[in-house]
Amino acid sequence: MTPQNLHGLVKAADGCLVGEQCAIGTPKEARLRAFQQGEPVDPGSPVRIGEKCLILNQVVIYEGVSIADGCMLEDRTRVGYGTSIGPDSRLIYGAYVCDRVTIGARGRIAGFVCDAAVIGDDCTMMGDLVHEYTRPHEGWWDVDEPSPRVHDESVIGYGAKVVGGVTIGPRSYVAAGATITRDVPAEHVAIGANNFTPIRDWPGKRLRELIRHWSGTSGS
Repeated sequence: MTPQNLHGLVKAADGCLVGEQCAIGTPKEARLRAFQQGEPVDPGSPVRIGEKCLILNQVVIYEGVSIADGCMLEDRTRVGYGTSIGPDSRLIYGAYVCDRVTIGARGRIAGFVCDAAVIGDDCTMMGDLVHEYTRPHEGWWDVDEPSPRVHDESVIGYGAKVVGGVTIGPRSYVAAGATITRDVPAEHVAIGANNFTPIRDWPGKRLRELIRHWSGTSGS
């Protein structure tokens, strides 16, 4: 047996298109280690890809990933094992999604998403969701840190960093380049380092259309 034989089953629905040089069903590390050490290797979890998905070039999808209908994975995106992606979501060029991540419907995901992060429906995530990594002296697999959670309709701007097990409340906007280490309440704008302003008090012009849209959808 070779490592290539460890790739899991792929179940793709009708109308799914796959580009060049993709690796789908890539085995997770635990199975590769077992194979390397001559131990019995389980068959792994299948990858499920919904209808009318576009998987472009040089995309890596690990075992156990579920991709709902109408999704698009742009060139050089990576999706770790056990991740779930909701319908009509888009992973943007080079997005790095780690393991056991949950992404809701109609997401727009770029940047870096750490293990077990949760992103709600209608979110845009262009920055980095990362763990605190405060115990590097312990084994790589011995630490299970809490992960960020981004609620529905929120935006994480380009280059922003959300660190640790914090929550980004629904309809909140984390500006490009911000650093967030505390919970962002619902319907707030976050800039700089944990500098939060309620949307109703935000003086800037550039977010006015978005704020009006959120006000209409929330019924406020």
